[in-house]
Amino acid sequence: KLWKMFHRFLITAWFLMLLLSGCNRPSGERADIIILHTGRIRGNVAPLDVAASSALQHYPFLAGYVKAVRDEARKQGAEVLLIDLGDSLAGSFAAHVTSGRNMVEFFNRLGYDAICLSNLDYALQPEILSEIRAPVLNPFEDDQGRPATEGTTFSTTLQKGKFAVGIAANFYGDTDPTEHPDRFPAWFGTTLGNVRPTRGSQIFNGLPQEGLRILTWMKFESPDQPPVNFLEKLRAANIHAVLAHRIYGGKRREAWSQSGALPWTPPVSMNILRDNGGFAVARTNLRRGPSGWKILSQEILPMTANTAPADPEIIEAISQFSGQIAAADRQITDLPAPMESRQILDAYFDALLGVPGTDAAIYSIQSIRSDWSAGPLRASAVFNALPWTTPLVQIELPMETAKKASEDLGLEIRFRPNSPDGTQNAERVMVTTSKFFWRLLAEKLGMPMDAAKSTPHASEFDFFVETLAARLPAASQSSAQ
Repeated sequence: KLWKMFHRFLITAWFLMLLLSGCNRPSGERADIIILHTGRIRGNVAPLDVAASSALQHYPFLAGYVKAVRDEARKQGAEVLLIDLGDSLAGSFAAHVTSGRNMVEFFNRLGYDAICLSNLDYALQPEILSEIRAPVLNPFEDDQGRPATEGTTFSTTLQKGKFAVGIAANFYGDTDPTEHPDRFPAWFGTTLGNVRPTRGSQIFNGLPQEGLRILTWMKFESPDQPPVNFLEKLRAANIHAVLAHRIYGGKRREAWSQSGALPWTPPVSMNILRDNGGFAVARTNLRRGPSGWKILSQEILPMTANTAPADPEIIEAISQFSGQIAAADRQITDLPAPMESRQILDAYFDALLGVPGTDAAIYSIQSIRSDWSAGPLRASAVFNALPWTTPLVQIELPMETAKKASEDLGLEIRFRPNSPDGTQNAERVMVTTSKFFWRLLAEKLGMPMDAAKSTPHASEFDFFVETLAARLPAASQSSAQ
């Protein structure tokens, strides 16, 4: 009797497994278009022999995977669409040294179909972007409703085989910048002030009436709470699919096996980046049917050797930057002990207070991104701690105004020590800060951005490196070698 019961259980379990696997199994329908989308690469494409200065080097596997998918698509008669959602052209020491040309080479070699910009790409200029062979989409606009960087566009239409594919760029859904002012750029490209995320219908005007219509959504958040009104606007614009990129940290695990799909209307294909932990690619297979576009499958794939073999051709192409990056990664000093982020912030405040004419400096611990280990301190380690190419500015403010505004924004204010004029008792102070933090202060105080004057220092990082090199003991000859 027990055996019969057990036998019935096995048959039932087997039947259920077949039923469930049938639900999850691909339908067998052939894809017409395979979309691969990346994002938040943050300039991490460097020659492997200088990878110590830019540790996250997953790009050979990404290139290998793109090649494999294109081979697969050719056999199936499908088209491949390769898009980057932004925050990829800048952010690493390698990208800073090469002015982003390491990423331009990467995108051109892989044959990306479109490149989107995001908030970390604010400093990129038209001369660099013009070297990208794909259209560059910009989700930010100036006061006249034009793309915030010359040579960029809000949307584009590509021809992939017999299909017209329209792509429109978006940053942060329909979130108002006043909700999170620290997450939106102070300026962008060739627009030096009053930059706002594009929210108008003009981003859809360039999309084809017939064909696949896609919205890219960088800074994707709160996936468990559908933005009802915004999705209604996308449906009204006949958007067929959303390509999203989510950035998050925390203790909650993210399973790589998850599909990355959200069953909204329009459906969302989501890529993820956890704690800046490396590249992933979101893949979406679509088929055009009599009733419109249908998503056959969605998945997220980590770019490692387990996913695809490294592509030797891209490794060779990026090796051209080896000498340039190695030469720039000079050793500044020997640190006798590790320095935590708070100590690095103290050192940066000392540097800011040393700018001529400075009475007070305003900054935030949140902008210090890593600690320093004991031993040789190189320029790349300084960049990893302070990866900002924002210029420095000075503004004269009433003492109490400077104190209160910085406190309200959660920023720290420090004063020049041993000031002969008694700075902390003065009615007005000359404040030095980054242009980014000045934008937050200016909004808080209701002042125009151009009220502050630029200093001769083009970049926070370069300013800090030069200050450290001038103030710290030179590296010993043995350690420098």
